[in-house]
Amino acid sequence: MALAAVRDERSSGFLWTSIAVVYAVVTLFPIFWMATMMVKPNEAMFARPTVWLFTPTLDHFDYVIAKGFAWSLLTSFVLCSISTALVVLIGTPAAYAFARFEMRAKDDLFLFILATRMAPPVCMVIPFYFIFAKIGLLDTFTGLTLAYMTFNLSFYVWVLRSFCRDLPVELEEAATLEGWSRPQVFLRLVLPLLRNGVVATAVLCFIFAWNEFLFAFMLGGKAVQTLPVSIPKLITGQGVRWGEMAVVGVVALAPVLTVVFLLQRHIIRGLTLGAVKG
Repeated sequence: MALAAVRDERSSGFLWTSIAVVYAVVTLFPIFWMATMMVKPNEAMFARPTVWLFTPTLDHFDYVIAKGFAWSLLTSFVLCSISTALVVLIGTPAAYAFARFEMRAKDDLFLFILATRMAPPVCMVIPFYFIFAKIGLLDTFTGLTLAYMTFNLSFYVWVLRSFCRDLPVELEEAATLEGWSRPQVFLRLVLPLLRNGVVATAVLCFIFAWNEFLFAFMLGGKAVQTLPVSIPKLITGQGVRWGEMAVVGVVALAPVLTVVFLLQRHIIRGLTLGAVKG
């Protein structure tokens, strides 16, 4: 019986491993294909049947650099980093306040904050456009940063509030009895416990800002061009420059993968925080 159980367990493990491998291959193959397109000559790219052996070229990289995509990449990275940092700075105490303090019409206020995220972006960008045009923030880095911070702040507060509510309030009460003030409790006790949740939610906000197109297109204009806004320049009257599109796609994917890889331990702990209670 024991031998049969071991065999069944091995068979089950082999089956699930095979399914995972197949899923990984199917998922990663488009990225592999895009990576090969970066160095494929145009004649090999459109050859039928598909050419697997070819002489690599760097012409696509030269075109992307010459057209200023490196500056758009830097603009996107700085813009997303600053807006995400502002979201964390403002949203963390706000989420904690919603989770711990009683206030008048708290549920209504929280629903109003959440509604700003639930509304379609096209409904939000038009008021932003007219307001920024009136106060001189249209086509500016500052204006786009504020817009990104606004639409990510509601999501951040909504998610982090659940993390704050999962923290044991008894720890805060014990710290208060020890003579700690409320700011000391928040800075020295709550923030270290919330670290994984803050990192996980901040990474999601960074990714949302990194992929955003409509706000950057309408509010940034030609003065502040992020990478998603610059990509349509690769669609020309002669056709789509697929090699250059592949270069920009892989480059756009690299920062997100790097951030997730470096912070994966905090992300996994943050996303599973409060999932198991005993």
